[in-house]
Amino acid sequence: MIDLAAILAANILLLIIILVISSLPLYFAVRLIGGEAGITKIILISILLSLAAAGATRFIGIFAGMIMLFFTLFIYTLAFKVSFLKAFIAWILQYVFVFLAMVVLIYLF
Repeated sequence: MIDLAAILAANILLLIIILVISSLPLYFAVRLIGGEAGITKIILISILLSLAAAGATRFIGIFAGMIMLFFTLFIYTLAFKVSFLKAFIAWILQYVFVFLAMVVLIYLF
């Protein structure tokens, strides 16, 4: 059986690069709406929300998506010091940026 800790330890630099790249859409979205954003804060929030989503899916089931949307928007309002509407816009922009990046990458390759 593959030891997950050994894989993470051997590839810690790759893990850090992946975390930074995956957090860039949220960073750009928060900066665009005028929120307070730092890359470290965004990486920590992304990790926290990913773990919360996994736990919610495991224990709540089918309604986890709706609950996590409201929890995510609540966390965005607290962490980035924006209104609920701006947090919702940042959440949507995050996925728009991901979609645009995927289109560009598909076009290039």
